Amino acid sequence: MSFRARVAVLVALVVAIAVASVAGSFLYMARGQAVDSIDSKLRLRANEVTQLGEKLGRPQEFDRRLFGKYSPDDVLVQVFDVKGRIWASNVEPLPINSEDLSVAKRHLRARITTAEIAGYRMRVLTLPLRANGRAVMIARPMDEVDAQLAALWRISIQIFVIGVAGAALIGFAVAGRVVRPVRRLTEAATRVADTQDVDQPIDINRDDEFGQLASSFNEMLRALSLSREQQHRLVTDASHELRTPITSLRTNLEYMQRSSSIDDDERQQVLDDVLFELDQLTGLVTELVDLATDQHQMDEAERIELDELVDAVVQRHRRRTSSEIEYSANSCQIMAAPALIERAVSNMIDNAVKWNPPDSAIQVQVQDGVIVVSDSGPGIPIEERENVFERFYRTEEARSLPGSGLGLSIVRHVAESFGGQVRIIDRDEPGTTIELSFPPAG
Repeated sequence: MSFRARVAVLVALVVAIAVASVAGSFLYMARGQAVDSIDSKLRLRANEVTQLGEKLGRPQEFDRRLFGKYSPDDVLVQVFDVKGRIWASNVEPLPINSEDLSVAKRHLRARITTAEIAGYRMRVLTLPLRANGRAVMIARPMDEVDAQLAALWRISIQIFVIGVAGAALIGFAVAGRVVRPVRRLTEAATRVADTQDVDQPIDINRDDEFGQLASSFNEMLRALSLSREQQHRLVTDASHELRTPITSLRTNLEYMQRSSSIDDDERQQVLDDVLFELDQLTGLVTELVDLATDQHQMDEAERIELDELVDAVVQRHRRRTSSEIEYSANSCQIMAAPALIERAVSNMIDNAVKWNPPDSAIQVQVQDGVIVVSDSGPGIPIEERENVFERFYRTEEARSLPGSGLGLSIVRHVAESFGGQVRIIDRDEPGTTIELSFPPAG
């Protein structure tokens, strides 16, 4: 069942319950009013016939003259005693039960009830007479009341049917307007799925929840468009960067294949070039995988001791390189994935080792969630400082050195993934100083 049909059914159900409740209450009150009206008329007639008992000497049929000039012809009257003998009646004898006899014996003050008599529903009032041991029964058929209630019941049924049907139609029409924005969103989502075109946002200018939903949908499309653009750029740049080592490998291997006889020194030189290119290719592929990893697929962030983690990275680099690394730190904690922070810090130190003169020390400092790595190399021109964090960007001086141009872009990627930032800061001494900062753990 569609949402539109469900809304129509829900509205019809609510209206049905409301109409049924109102109609039931109305019929109940109408019946009560009608019964009260009959009871009032029976009591009024009772006042006119209570003197009857004193005029009756022996049981007899009803005599109009006993009631005087104004005989109550609109009710049925019957006088009886404690033994159930009928002293007067203007109809066939009305049935007398034990409770009616209790009224005649004055054990009950009065009794009024609804009874089924000869196939007719009647309202019967029983009152004691002043004459000891006698009572009067005054009855009136409820045909008129039943007819009125039946007519009201038919009218209620008609109102119920008309109300429910009308509510269903109105609900269906209103639901159509309500789901119109949802239908447009559905069409837009289907169009994106079919055409893969995420550059056409949906145009819904509303201030309600549907407008917020449309805005969220457009934000999602913009995020998808940006992701696709970044993916396309990454693939384009990666294909360009991968082409160089692959071409070099092919050239060297083809040279070895064509040359029937080459001396050992030349063969060793070619093999060294092949191994070098393979190392470059392996590093490039590894960094591409790290850079292409979605931040939602990364390891969950956890509380880590940043000073201890950076100290472990520094110790590994001291064993792998001859460059001196000076390390100073204050105890601090951040929320991040340890493996990614290690990779980012390692890339920063690798970059410093690449440019740092052999006779100078590299400075690594950690304080309050901030990691600062400084070298004494030639430095980075001001106009290129933002570009060095782009993928595959390499300065003029770096193009002749090993590297993929992805190291610092990975650093920025890790920083942004955990709410941090990376930048190149100025200092009075020569070289490059890179600052990687994260919010301290709360």
